[in-house]
Amino acid sequence: MIRPPRLLPLAALLAGALAACRGGDGAARASRPVQVRVATAVEKAVPLEVRAVGRLVSAHSVVIRPQVTGQLVAARFTEGQTVREGALLLEIDRRPFEAALAEARANLARDQARAVSARADATRYQGLAAKEYVTKQQAEGALANAGALDATLEADRAAIERAELNLAYCTIRSPLTGRTGRLLVHPGNLVNAGAQDLVTIEQQKPLFASFTLPERHLTALRAAGPGAAVQVEPASGGPSAPGTVEFVDNAVDQATGTVLVKARLPNQDGLLWPGQAVEVRVRLAERPHAIVVPSAAIAQGQQGDYAWVVKDGAVEVRQVQVEEASDAEVVVRQGLAPGEQVVLEGQVKLVPGTRVEAMAAAAPPGAPPAAAAPVKP
Repeated sequence: MIRPPRLLPLAALLAGALAACRGGDGAARASRPVQVRVATAVEKAVPLEVRAVGRLVSAHSVVIRPQVTGQLVAARFTEGQTVREGALLLEIDRRPFEAALAEARANLARDQARAVSARADATRYQGLAAKEYVTKQQAEGALANAGALDATLEADRAAIERAELNLAYCTIRSPLTGRTGRLLVHPGNLVNAGAQDLVTIEQQKPLFASFTLPERHLTALRAAGPGAAVQVEPASGGPSAPGTVEFVDNAVDQATGTVLVKARLPNQDGLLWPGQAVEVRVRLAERPHAIVVPSAAIAQGQQGDYAWVVKDGAVEVRQVQVEEASDAEVVVRQGLAPGEQVVLEGQVKLVPGTRVEAMAAAAPPGAPPAAAAPVKP
C-alpha cells in the first residue's frame, strides 16, 4: 500500500519562503556598493592668516572743555550729530570778555598818549642838559620814564591780545570732523576754564582696530610689513570691513607675550563704531602648494585626525596631519596627495575595504574662491 505524501502545514511553508527571501536580500545588500559623496584633494595657494579679537578705536578723540570761565548760553548741535571741522558747537556769555577787551584797548590809548609826552620830555631834557640848564640826572630820569612807558605799551598790546583770545574762546568750534556724544553741561550752567568736560567728539572715518598677536607671529608680521591686508568682522554681527596694518608696537609685552597691532579701516560707509568688539583676520603670507580638502572630510579619532580615502573602488582609513582649519576647508600637511578622493558624506556606513559608489561629486575646494584658513593664535 502506497502512502500519500505528507503535506506540510501552510504556515511552515510561508515561513520557509520568507526566510529564503530575507537571505537573498541580505546577500544582495552585502554585495551592493555603499553610496557616498566624495571630493578631490586639490593643491592650491592658501593665504596664511592669523585671527585675533580686538576693539575699534577712533583715529582722533577730542574732549571739549571750556578755556574761559563763564555762563554757557547756547548749544548749537544735537547730541549724536556728525559735525564738520570748524562747526559751531557751544557759546559762552561774551559780555564780560567784550568789556575786558574794551578796557584793554582804552589802557593802550591812555599809555600811548603818556608815551608820546614822555618821549618829548626826554628829548627836551637832553637838550637842556647839554646847555647845563638841567642836571644830567634829570635828563636820564626823563629818558628812563619814556622807556618805561614804551614797555607799558607792549604790556597793553599783550593784554589786548589776551582779551581778544578770551573773547574768541567764548565760541567753541569743532576741531575735527566726527560724531558728537552726550552733552554733559547744558546751557544756563556756569563752566570753569579747563575743569569740566562739555562733550566728546569721536572721528569715525577712519577707525583703527586695536588687537594683540602672540609673539610667535611677530616674524611673519614684520615680513608682511605695514600695509598687510586685514579683514574685520564685528562680534555683534554685520558685514566685514577691509583694512591694512598701520602700526606694530616696538616691544613685546613681557607679561602677556603679545605685541600690540593697529589696523586702519577706512569705514567709508560709517557702519563701524568706536568701542565695538571685533574679530580680526590678518593675512601674513601665502602657501603656494597647500593640499586642501573640505572640512567635512576630516574626522577625529583616538589616534588623531583621519579621512576615508577612496582607492580602487573601496575605502581605506588614512591618518592625516592638519595644519590649518576653517569652517569651509582644511589644509593637510601630511597624509593626502593631490587628486585623491575623500569621503564627505556617508562615513557612518563604512568599514575599511567597503566597496563604494560615488554620488554627484562635490565642488572641489579650489573651484570657487574660498575663505582663507585662519591660524588660531
